[in-house]
Amino acid sequence: VMYVQANAESLPYRDNTSDFYTISFGIRNVDNKQNALNEAFRVLKPGGRFLCLEFSRVQVPLFDKVYEVYSDNVVPPLGRVVAG
Repeated sequence: VMYVQANAESLPYRDNTSDFYTISFGIRNVDNKQNALNEAFRVLKPGGRFLCLEFSRVQVPLFDKVYEVYSDNVVPPLGRVVAG
């Protein structure tokens, strides 16, 4: 396993070289989301996995309240347990 911090819009890898690609809370911070996604899929091997962790606003009435309670009351304690 190799961890790399790089510009998501210009990855330092050849085409079709990665089995998986992960990004956490990064898609929202790139200048051009489509360029970042194109780069992710460019470096993935055929059948490779793209894993993206992002939080967003829920646009569904009622479910937005459920999500808000979950993200405010479940995610932080869970994060403390996982991260120590």
